Amino acid sequence: MAKQLQYQTLANIGLNGLNTQDNPATLDPSYLTKAENIVLRESGRISLRKGFKQKIAPSGVAIASITEHNDQGTNKIFASHGTSIYTVDFTTPAGAFPSSGADVKHTVSNTDGNWQFVNFNDRMSCVHEGVVPQRYDGSQGSGSKWAAFDNAHRPATVSSGEFKPSCAAGFYGRLWVGGVAEERDVLHYSTLLDSDDFRITSVNSASNGGSFDLKNVWGKDDIIAIAPFYGQLAVFGRNNIAIYESPDVIGSMKLNEVIRGVGCVARDSVQHIGDDLVFLSSTGLRSLARTSEKDKVPLTDLSVNIKDTLIRNIGQSTAVKSAYIENEGIYVMTFTASNITYVFDFKHLTPNQAPRVTTWTFDVDREPASLAYTTLYGMLIGQKDGSIAGYEGYFDTDLAGADTYSYASYTGSFETTWVNLGESVGASLLKRLFMVLEGGSGAILGLKWYKDFSSSPSKTTSITLNPTTTGSTSLWGASSSLYGATTATHTHVAATHPSSSTYAPLYGLREYRTSLTGSAKNLKISISIQSNGYDASLQDLTLLHKQGKIR
Repeated sequence: MAKQLQYQTLANIGLNGLNTQDNPATLDPSYLTKAENIVLRESGRISLRKGFKQKIAPSGVAIASITEHNDQGTNKIFASHGTSIYTVDFTTPAGAFPSSGADVKHTVSNTDGNWQFVNFNDRMSCVHEGVVPQRYDGSQGSGSKWAAFDNAHRPATVSSGEFKPSCAAGFYGRLWVGGVAEERDVLHYSTLLDSDDFRITSVNSASNGGSFDLKNVWGKDDIIAIAPFYGQLAVFGRNNIAIYESPDVIGSMKLNEVIRGVGCVARDSVQHIGDDLVFLSSTGLRSLARTSEKDKVPLTDLSVNIKDTLIRNIGQSTAVKSAYIENEGIYVMTFTASNITYVFDFKHLTPNQAPRVTTWTFDVDREPASLAYTTLYGMLIGQKDGSIAGYEGYFDTDLAGADTYSYASYTGSFETTWVNLGESVGASLLKRLFMVLEGGSGAILGLKWYKDFSSSPSKTTSITLNPTTTGSTSLWGASSSLYGATTATHTHVAATHPSSSTYAPLYGLREYRTSLTGSAKNLKISISIQSNGYDASLQDLTLLHKQGKIR
């Protein structure tokens, strides 16, 4: 009797993101063993990440820090590279950073640009390891808006010229700093509503500056980062965390909790996600979150599905930058010394309550040296070639000159877990693979499949995506509307793509199929998609096979 054909749909493929920690031979198909340059949509669709469009031409020196600052009611973008800090205007793409002007350029010698920018009380305070703090004050009118910290206003316990904190936070009416070279475990706070004065100017005054010596709290440790947390102040050491309550009233401020043995290894990994704080520890990405019990602050490992891989990255370098894109619910963390960026999706948790993870990689010189989320432009990426790019479109786009662009494709790829074909003693005869994809017009899809735990693919093939065109009729309005149909196109680098509506229905679903050959008990599918100006996403994957002979 002829064997029956079996259709095996890989339900929820990729729904739980990357898992490099568990045995790939026994992993649920909802995990991926590779997830590069992709994002996971609401329904579990696997889609290309967006591209990175340069907004200012490369300077040749990596952009080490980016921030958004509200300057007298106007939001501005500040960026630093090497010895310079700039204000940056992206309204008209320029060929280079501005080179002069009190408001647009500030030079500080002997720095690599790795500043932490803190917005506080209409000023922007800037701290850098081993460097005198700097201040930007837009209220200075036509005068110099930049100034170095006044050494006369340093804490009395710090030697002249040595007040050089490495981390800061501006909350509860004061600027809080730590990591001063002479006192790396001392938390200093400024005079009330004055970010430039850390002196004790009068006895028992609530408005004075002052300090807390954490050697008496956690022993010897370095302060790495500072952040508010549920109306409290969290001070991150390299190996410990101290949490102070009532920081808004210095006279009432006291130690609430000490967490020993876990700390923060990277200042710029700390981000607020809702009411929570996430940070990079020596053992992975962690969450600092309150429970209903006032005196408990549990730590949650957010990187459990990639734990060993991430620890290896940490062992190589703790040079890290991060950003949280609130509207998408994703935390992006890049290791600037290596070409690896992790994307944690906090909107969707895996069964072990960790966020879904994917990874991004970049061509040489496009690698991120800094990240920031801004209200003006969304996520900005300071690149190693000295450019600043926005997270937009579906090309990696370089600014070759004033308003002149070149476009490059990038490749999103993923691999499934090993899928058991349901045969206990025999092998299944492979017949066909069905894939349902949306979008990706003209993009090249690469397909490989692996049999029975082999590291070499049994077959490699490619398909040019040619999705169904939805036409010019909009589901949401006229062609000129935000949600309208997009019929206008422009052409560049042999690629044509839409130039208007963001949410127009451009290309619909299409089923693609390819023949499979040979037999196997276990199968792994590898798919890559080369960007071509359009989003592309996998909706469904189905295998057709039938029972073969007993081996």
